[in-house]
Amino acid sequence: MNFNNLLDLYSLDKSTVLFKHVESNELLPFANSIEKFRFEIQNRYENDEHLIEILTLLKKVFFKLSSSLIPYNQVVSKDIETQILSNFMRIKNSYPELFSKVVIQIAKSFKQLLEVSNNNLLDDLCQYINNRAKVGLKIAIVTKRAISVEERLIINNELKTFLKISYFTENSFRKDIKIFDEVIYVGNPIYFGEYVKNTFKGRTVTFISYDIFTNSLSPKNIFEELDKKGVISTIFKNITFGEPIEKKSTITLEQAELINTAVNRFIEEQKNTIEVNSQDAVEACIVFLENDRFLFAPRDSKIRVFSPNDKSNFIKQLNFKDIEEDDYIVIRNERDTKLIAEVADQDVLKVNAKKYRLLQNDWKDKLRYNVKKKGIRKVSEILINKYNINTASLASLRSWCNEESICPTELPKILKAIKYDNEKIKETYETMKIIQHAHRKAGRIISEKLMSELSNDILKELQEKGFYTFKSREFNGASFNIERIVSIERKIHLIAPYNLMKPMNID
Repeated sequence: MNFNNLLDLYSLDKSTVLFKHVESNELLPFANSIEKFRFEIQNRYENDEHLIEILTLLKKVFFKLSSSLIPYNQVVSKDIETQILSNFMRIKNSYPELFSKVVIQIAKSFKQLLEVSNNNLLDDLCQYINNRAKVGLKIAIVTKRAISVEERLIINNELKTFLKISYFTENSFRKDIKIFDEVIYVGNPIYFGEYVKNTFKGRTVTFISYDIFTNSLSPKNIFEELDKKGVISTIFKNITFGEPIEKKSTITLEQAELINTAVNRFIEEQKNTIEVNSQDAVEACIVFLENDRFLFAPRDSKIRVFSPNDKSNFIKQLNFKDIEEDDYIVIRNERDTKLIAEVADQDVLKVNAKKYRLLQNDWKDKLRYNVKKKGIRKVSEILINKYNINTASLASLRSWCNEESICPTELPKILKAIKYDNEKIKETYETMKIIQHAHRKAGRIISEKLMSELSNDILKELQEKGFYTFKSREFNGASFNIERIVSIERKIHLIAPYNLMKPMNID
């Protein structure tokens, strides 16, 4: 942490907060027709599941268009365009009245958008910055999603050449302690959340958004429920607010719904899968990442974390329960949960690996067979009541059946329950302790190898994009991602092992 930057942050004497609207002549007809479609589905078609799916797709496309800074005719991929047109034809055949009343207008406005070769948000953003440009001006552009390389090239080409721009995602800007002459948020305050409403790190802070959305910020009395005579809030001291701007439409589309819909749909799919093979399920929690992505992390796992401020140990392993918002996690893009076992076999167990894994698989296969034959609840009851295995809860049983579990606390009792003799119990238990030790050592080896390939130089890219991808020479060119955690939902879900630690997009 730069001490001078910290001093600058506290020496910022005043800020002006401004709001700017961008005309949405091309986007507004599309948004209004989607809103009419939503109203019809809710009120006349009883939330028909098929129509809801089409509505979700249209919302995704709308928010992609409204947040992009490239020409409108380049935003939507050919695959998505084809998918939308195919859905329009299905509605025409199945719901002719809905098509002629509403969907035909969506189709027309969508077609018009695909023919527009500019982007109003980009044009107004660049014009605004150029009008305020001075030599030496420090400018930060903050976006919810990471700006793409293409978008940055377009912006830099449109701006005056002497300007130096710093790009941030919302979450990386929150962690940065530098102050700027101009901070420009591409979006309104509601889009960004609470932080932008009470922390001002620019002499001028501007929110620029389409006129489809209200663009305003009302100072909130943080201590309004406390005794006003005893408490003074200085959050808005010397902060001047410009005139708020109301939206020019009646649409109520919200992007947060899309994330919740995507996550809930995936969880429902998992429930259907897990019902068939419940013994294979793993207890996991949802971790939300930058750029509207999420993954499921095993509740009892260890997670690799990149800590750029720790010079001597910037790759470390933490228990999942100790992971926090804004941590950077390191994930292998192909079956991350397999990595420790692979390194343990190759670098620690070596020639004994195959023999030891056979012993591990043998007791697990027998346990899985019993669970599949009798049911997980019945096996849990037998282990607890007949064999006094007090840890044999449903969650523990699922964990023991999973390949990541190696040496449960009461393993000797488990082995006795699946009819191992004393000699085999001793051999298996001792071997599982060796494997467990090998996995711990493998975790340290992975951290050391990754540390040899990474440096704090990647921090700038993490700030701009919210993630960083690299290929590891130490692991035969395997691809890794460093991802920033936005939030963690601690509620437990049952997830198939092959869907763990795998970042997923909502679109």
